[in-house]
Amino acid sequence: MDASNPPPAAPAASSPIGHEDRRWLHDKYERLASEEDQLSGSRTSYYAAIGTVLVTGLLIALADLMGNPSILVTVVTFLAGLGILISVVWAVLLHRTNDAHNLWREAALRIEEGAPPLEGEFRAPITLRSGATIQLDLFRPFQTHNERFSPSNPISWMDRVNPSQLTEILPLTFIGIWVGALVTAWVWFLILR
Repeated sequence: MDASNPPPAAPAASSPIGHEDRRWLHDKYERLASEEDQLSGSRTSYYAAIGTVLVTGLLIALADLMGNPSILVTVVTFLAGLGILISVVWAVLLHRTNDAHNLWREAALRIEEGAPPLEGEFRAPITLRSGATIQLDLFRPFQTHNERFSPSNPISWMDRVNPSQLTEILPLTFIGIWVGALVTAWVWFLILR
């Protein structure tokens, strides 16, 4: 190994920060994760509304401009180009926001694993929707969340779906709609008309 690049240090057995600092840091990660979650929801609502308005404009253009092909293909091209641009920005922002949300959740989980903000344990039985009961430590919310949705527990297939990844399908669907509209308009204008 190169002397200028020493190997990474192993994690310390004891916490490098005090108990109050751990609690503050854990709370900070929890707030950051919550803010990213709210940002993801607001971005989805905002961009979905824009996408819906553009699709409505496309339908109105199709209904009103079928008799004038050159204007129709121009309007469809403009709307599709704008729709693709907005959907790509939406997909990138949503992906980054969801990644940041996962980062802060993982950071809080690591704090809980290495040096929990609350000493001791408070184990309690939690009943899942399936009716099964599991014992979880309520002093560690992020660890509890991970255990709750662990594949080893009897959870439904819907619980295995990650909602943040599921929301990323929406902008990709809009991109597909706009690319399809653009290709269809130009094939109709150049070949089928």
